[in-house]
Amino acid sequence: MAWPFAAYKPDCAGCHASRFKPGEHKKIASPTVYYTVGELKDCSGSCHTYADATLTRITKSRSGEHRPTSGDF
Repeated sequence: MAWPFAAYKPDCAGCHASRFKPGEHKKIASPTVYYTVGELKDCSGSCHTYADATLTRITKSRSGEHRPTSGDF
C-alpha cells in the first residue's frame, strides 16, 4: 500500500491528512489554539477543549464521534 502521507503511517492520517480540518479540533478556548494533524494522527486525543495553555481545566468534553470505526472515513 502506498501511503499518501507517509510521515503518519500506519495511522489514519497516513491516508486522510488532506481532509483534516483544524477549525473542527479546538484545543484551547482562549486564545484559540487548534490540535494539529500530528497530534491527532490516529484519530484520538481531541476529546477535550481546555481553558488555557496549562491544559489543566477542561471547558468541553467531546463525545468521541470521530472514531476510525464510525464510518466517517
